[in-house]
Amino acid sequence: MNLYDFSQINNNEMGIYVTKEEDSILYADIYTEAMRLVRFSEEIKISVTQVPKTEIPIKSVPTKSENSGFCIRCGNEIKLNPMVPYCTTCYKAWKKFSNEEYEEKRCHVCGKENKSSLIKPTCYDCYKANKNKLEFPAQKIS
Repeated sequence: MNLYDFSQINNNEMGIYVTKEEDSILYADIYTEAMRLVRFSEEIKISVTQVPKTEIPIKSVPTKSENSGFCIRCGNEIKLNPMVPYCTTCYKAWKKFSNEEYEEKRCHVCGKENKSSLIKPTCYDCYKANKNKLEFPAQKIS
């Protein structure tokens, strides 16, 4: 099973059980395809080049207009509403699993990189500055 988040969201996979004794033709076809995939994967060449620190670009913080926020997954500008911190596309992907605590990448208010989630969509500084101005999801008490 492929355990990458991207694959869990975007791939459909299944496993089947086939024995050589019960269906030798199907078994041979599956084996041939598996070997083709192995050969194909071995042909991919990857090169790595170290970039000097002086050339690493500084990550910019997205700019926003009044009453706008950021999708906590992709960072696109959306309406500022901590109760709905995803853009439509990312919400559809999130909805497949509906895990309110799934860790995302950005603060909904400022757009900076931040460990956020549906139930905690902002960084601590933005929460403190806006807790009396905006509606926030109710926190689960453990």
